Amino acid sequence: MRAFGITLYDARVGANVPPDKAKAVVPAMEREMFERASTQQDLQALQSTIAQQLLALESRLKHDRTVRLGTLLAASIGLIVTLLKAF
Repeated sequence: MRAFGITLYDARVGANVPPDKAKAVVPAMEREMFERASTQQDLQALQSTIAQQLLALESRLKHDRTVRLGTLLAASIGLIVTLLKAF
């Protein structure tokens, strides 16, 4: 992390920020960036959670489609029987 801080410091000084101000802002920037950064384990856990949620959603959608198709089929058969009785 020290090399990163030196790079931040050098970049700020190179951008004409006074050295004392560049030095003061580096720890705050490092802390902020590393607190918000995701680790490989964080990303893998997120990927696993998303995969599980997608599988659950897929299962619910298949169930809903099956129920709707069954309902449509039953209604169609009922309509056909009704029409056949009418004629």
